Amino acid sequence: MAIIILSHDVKDFSSWKPIYDADAERRNGAGFKELAVGTKSDNPQTVYMIFEGDPAPLEKMMKDPDLKAKMDEAGVISVPEVIVINT
Repeated sequence: MAIIILSHDVKDFSSWKPIYDADAERRNGAGFKELAVGTKSDNPQTVYMIFEGDPAPLEKMMKDPDLKAKMDEAGVISVPEVIVINT
């Protein structure tokens, strides 16, 4: 089990969040338990998503062209950064 922290910049959090929420099935299917989602305190364009789960499915999920299309639709404007903390 691990804690997975993903972050990226978005054009607008309030536009990004409904598209992110609508894609919950993909994350649930990968076995991720969402712990927190929000913006950086000093930069509301930087979004953090924190999950608990096995990081093994993450690489495949991040290479999915459908996910890339969803991210583009949601206004993601940077390459996602991933931190995995083994617990």
